[in-house]
Parts: sequence; structure tokens; C-alpha cells
Amino acid sequence: MNADDAAFIEEFKPLHVPHEYEPSLSWQDKVIFTLADMNNGTAEEVAAHLQTLEAGADAAEVKKQTDDILTHLYDKGLIKAVEDEGRLRYNLSKIQDPHTGKTDV
Repeated sequence: MNADDAAFIEEFKPLHVPHEYEPSLSWQDKVIFTLADMNNGTAEEVAAHLQTLEAGADAAEVKKQTDDILTHLYDKGLIKAVEDEGRLRYNLSKIQDPHTGKTDV
């Protein structure tokens, strides 16, 4: 694999959702975990929920980090969003209903 391929793979690798919240997570992992925990939300809603998980954190810093990270991930196409009353409502495109179809064998 050449350097360009490796750089592309690193830049556009799928998101990893942490299995539990830990204060030692990076800001990006904290935001991803929070969004996954909520299923969907605006940047303000995600920041508010993250603030409950990150007790004692500066609210302005939580809001800034959340907004920056969600915007960055959305711009890269790593998360989805729909417009809701003039604001973006972000989601991870998780499949939440089991497949009920049949396959031919």
C-alpha cells in the first residue's frame, strides 16, 4: 500500500463508537458516544447531553467542541444529518430495527 492509500484510509476510516463513556476519551470519541447514546440530536442537544456525562466541564468548551466535531464529521460524510426547523439533526445511520425479510437458500 502506498502512502496516498494509507492517508486516504486513515482520513476516511469508519467511525468507532466507544462501548462506554470514560472521561479519558478524546473529545471526538465523547461526542460520538453521546450521539450514539441519543440516536440523533442537534449540536445543542448533543452538547447538553454530553454536559450531563462530563460533569464539571466548561459548558462553552463542551458546546464548541461538540459543534466543531459534528460539523467536521458531517462535512467528511462520516455522519448523516437532516434539516429540522433550520438546524441540522445529526445521526449515525444506525440500523435499529432487525431485518424481517427472508433470503433464498
